[in-house]
Amino acid sequence: MKKQMIIALLLAWAAQMSFAKTPNDNLKAQLLRYDYSQVLMENDFLGYIGNGQRLYMHFDTIYKDPVKPQYYHVEGKSKVKQNLCSFTGGITIHSFAPNEESDSLVKRYQLKAQYQLNEDANQRGSGFFAGRLTSDFFIYRDSICFDEMESGEDSYNNNQFEGRWTSYRTKVSKKANFGIGRIPDSGNLDVGAAEFHVDPEKQHLGWESYTKAFETETPEGQKAQAEEDREWWKGDKEVFISWQSKTENRAFKLDIYQNRRYLQTLDFGKNTINYWVDQRDYNFDGHRDFAVWLDYSESKRVFLWSEKQGKYVHEPFFDNLESPIIFKDARCIVNNRHINEERTEYDMYQYDGQHYHLISTLVQRGYTSENLLLILYDASGKRVREIQKPTFQQLTPLWQKYTLIDYLGY
Repeated sequence: MKKQMIIALLLAWAAQMSFAKTPNDNLKAQLLRYDYSQVLMENDFLGYIGNGQRLYMHFDTIYKDPVKPQYYHVEGKSKVKQNLCSFTGGITIHSFAPNEESDSLVKRYQLKAQYQLNEDANQRGSGFFAGRLTSDFFIYRDSICFDEMESGEDSYNNNQFEGRWTSYRTKVSKKANFGIGRIPDSGNLDVGAAEFHVDPEKQHLGWESYTKAFETETPEGQKAQAEEDREWWKGDKEVFISWQSKTENRAFKLDIYQNRRYLQTLDFGKNTINYWVDQRDYNFDGHRDFAVWLDYSESKRVFLWSEKQGKYVHEPFFDNLESPIIFKDARCIVNNRHINEERTEYDMYQYDGQHYHLISTLVQRGYTSENLLLILYDASGKRVREIQKPTFQQLTPLWQKYTLIDYLGY
């Protein structure tokens, strides 16, 4: 009798567990059909190893296995101090969970996975990383998108890798975590409230340039910012851009150096003390450009890299833009124009390989979608249509995706 009761209880427990797993199993089956390689490839990592020593991580390639939909092949680079290692490995997705707190217009989820990244055993100081990963994403028009809807909020983070690194030679194991925005389980290394900020007592553990880069008005700050912008993972193939500011005839200038050799001088025609440099791809050709924001972002100059000329060339299109934002997924620039306290206009320009064309404007009057105006233009820039108070469904696909990232009242 006792044996029968135990069997009955076990069967009941098994049935309950089966019922509990069914929704998640169904969700997993539905979501595994998507490709998460682009979400996992987001590379703006901060990381540490051991007692807070800075850890650099970069993914070169991530691709979905053609047979096992839960498995992703990974290749990349790691760096601690001056020790650069290559690694290969994989990420195995094991579950998904919906974001129940979200009131977004799209479905938001978090995936959970295990990872193991094996450094080349022939390289000095090599070992392997292993641990768990969480990544937030949303589904838009039946494709997976990296979730940065809350990137402007305090403590935003995504793609959180939490685990350990183990040496091949000594078998010594150290905590090794990295992520975007924040580092998981960073303890007293991160003393920031709104964003990641290194404890001053730990800055000597490889965080000097990260901290100094905020002081762009000093020579030390300029050097630190150039160091933070480095594409270190390219090793001997890296093109290292640095710069020094100077004033000549009351004009502010920047001397640009490529791999520490003088390249050119950029003349801004005015004197300034405050500036910062942004090395991102402004024309979507795969090359980093050189943008300079002057006087606390009151004006800016963008210089596009020219392969033909072997130097940066001024692009006047950006001179009169108030606050240009790179919308890389759409190969667009969105300019935010603050008209007054009650009106802001967002102009979307699409790049065709040679020119930036105004394709639409979204006018925000107040802080809800009830006060929006959508303006559409033809290829010549002529206004062809207006939609008062557009619903989310009435927005163009590009504006739909943009409003998911930059909240505009929906």
